[in-house]
Amino acid sequence: MYIIIHKTNNGLNEEQKRVFDEKLLLKGDIRLNDNFALADPSHKLILRPDAVREIFDFVEWDVGQRLDVRDEQGGILIGKRFLDEGRGIHYVVVTKSISADGAHGSMGSLEITNQCWGLMHDKKDDYNREIDQKAIIVGWFHTHPNQLGCFMSSVDRYTQDLFFDGDNTYSIVINPQRHLLKAYRAKTCLDAQAFLLLDCPHGTEN
Repeated sequence: MYIIIHKTNNGLNEEQKRVFDEKLLLKGDIRLNDNFALADPSHKLILRPDAVREIFDFVEWDVGQRLDVRDEQGGILIGKRFLDEGRGIHYVVVTKSISADGAHGSMGSLEITNQCWGLMHDKKDDYNREIDQKAIIVGWFHTHPNQLGCFMSSVDRYTQDLFFDGDNTYSIVINPQRHLLKAYRAKTCLDAQAFLLLDCPHGTEN
């Protein structure tokens, strides 16, 4: 299985100082990733409902178990990094996902071309203008379709090390057919805690 990514920029790893408020951040129905219990609780990934829905719609998560052969898909996670200094908690809030619509996928590979990267960056810039903020790329997601499990292959690890190597930069691996989902972080692909907010009242933190 191999992934080729052209011209990504993951240079922004700054954290904003902000208290980690569970009551404010973790509202509504929440799905945890399948390797949640193995992760260091001092680092957390929170995906807001809009971002979760964008990912699930793109990979057709809600279709459920199916027998057709599917190709790999992927995209990037957009959001901000925060640090609760008092508690020593590093957390990332993902407010949007952008799918790699023009990527070349097969059953065991995914190639995100220069043109595809350019389109995703344009969408990120459009999103920032829309919300009047400066959200950045904080990670990526991709699928392991068909009968594959969710793990970071040697090539996935190479991709993470090369392009998404910040301590608070994340990878999500999804098998939409088997409803499996795992999260990893940093260049060494450590198990990560991910909170997928499926439904959230208005007024939570961006």
